[in-house]
Amino acid sequence: MALTNAEHQRLYRERKKQRQKAAAEATTNYLKLPFSDYFSRADWSVGQQCLDEVGVAPPTFDADEDPQWREDWNEYGGMEYRGSIGRAERMVGAFLDAATDLARIINQYKLEQIDQAISELGDLDISDSARRRKAFEEAARLHNIRDRLDRTIRWSLREYQIKD
Repeated sequence: MALTNAEHQRLYRERKKQRQKAAAEATTNYLKLPFSDYFSRADWSVGQQCLDEVGVAPPTFDADEDPQWREDWNEYGGMEYRGSIGRAERMVGAFLDAATDLARIINQYKLEQIDQAISELGDLDISDSARRRKAFEEAARLHNIRDRLDRTIRWSLREYQIKD
C-alpha cells in the first residue's frame, strides 16, 4: 500500500533524527583544553547551591574521565567516549529528563487533587444563595487553576551539543 505524503514526511523526519543522534559532536576536534580543567576555574556556585538545596550532591570533574561510561552506549547508541565533557553533556540531558518527569508527576498529583475538590463542591448543599455564590466562585477558581495546570511551559537553555 502506498504511503501518504504525511507518512513519507514522518518517516523522513524519523530517519533524519536518527542520523543526527548518531552524528559526531561537531566541536570535538576543537576542544583542546580538557573540560575538567575548564570546570575547575568556572563559577559553579549557583549550580552547586541549587543542587545542595534539594539534597543532590553536585558533580565534580576532578579529572578528564567519565567513570559512568558504558561501552554498550557506543555499540547501540552511537555515542563515543569523550571524557568529562561527554559526562557533563549527559548530565544536562539526565537533569532535564529527571526535571521533566518530576514536573509531570507533580502536575498529575495537583490535577487529581483539583478534580477531587471540584467533585466535592458538587456534593455541597447550595440551597442558600450565599453558599451557592461561594461554591460557584470556588468552582470557577478551581477550573481556572486546572486550565493553568493543563498548559506547557518552556525554559530557555543555551545550546550545549552541536551535531554535524
